[in-house]
Amino acid sequence: MISVIIPCYNSEDCLPRAVQSVLSQSYHDTELILVNNNSTDGTWQLLEGYEMKYPDKVFICNELKPGAPAARNAGLNIARGEWIQFLDADDELLPDKLLQQFTIALKKQADVVIGGSLLRYNTNGNIKEIWRHTDNNVWRGLISSNLGITSSNLWRRNTLLKVSGWDESQTSSQEYHLLFRLLKNGAKIAADKAFNTIIYFSGDSVSKSTDSKKLAGIFNRRIDLRTSIKQYLIACNRLTPMLSQAIDNYIYAEAMRMYPFIPDDVTDVIMRHAPKVNWLSKFKQKSRSLLKRLSRL
Repeated sequence: MISVIIPCYNSEDCLPRAVQSVLSQSYHDTELILVNNNSTDGTWQLLEGYEMKYPDKVFICNELKPGAPAARNAGLNIARGEWIQFLDADDELLPDKLLQQFTIALKKQADVVIGGSLLRYNTNGNIKEIWRHTDNNVWRGLISSNLGITSSNLWRRNTLLKVSGWDESQTSSQEYHLLFRLLKNGAKIAADKAFNTIIYFSGDSVSKSTDSKKLAGIFNRRIDLRTSIKQYLIACNRLTPMLSQAIDNYIYAEAMRMYPFIPDDVTDVIMRHAPKVNWLSKFKQKSRSLLKRLSRL
């Protein structure tokens, strides 16, 4: 069985799309756990309606501690499935997502199946789509954020429980903190090269915030995670030149991307880490930054 867990916070407008994408899966041995997380709109009434309509498929509960990690852990603790599909309330699974990744998991004897996704950004009615790929090298993918994201992956329940599930103190990059802990604990990861998950971003998404304090927190948490990864790889004698360069490239790219918004924080990080980046990487990053600015004109 696959348990699908959806944290729900004021989700009455977008939740029907996510729920329908679960009910439409070609893999049928599933349960759907909807976790209300302090909603103040009509979300709870919507959840009650789903439970009444699908009493053998849908289960609902409340989690009072705020934040998606706490809601995911609440669902994880009552899940009956061997496999877990986390799904954000505003995202969507394509019909063969669960079947395809379940098949890969069995074939590869994996603990986590990472998947590509389509990122769909909606800013004031302007739609932009980006295909997010996965990396064949697990550690490089962890460093560069190319090991899938929360909704695009399939997770073995017992593997998650061995590391106590989600870290409820994290407010961003939550799945990469989790993946790092899983890898340190010996989890085996397999890749699904298909794109069976659509991730929706709105103008007020946390990862697209324009609040400088929030951006600084996100930026510093990302850099701190790469620092922890580097320290771990050094400690176990697994830091190759390729991985060391990947860390430097990531820090530099993030710094260039965030400098226009939080220059003081970025300058501090660059001074502390002094990433070594070759001229081609710098040229590519500056070209991407220029194209992004031109696209706003």
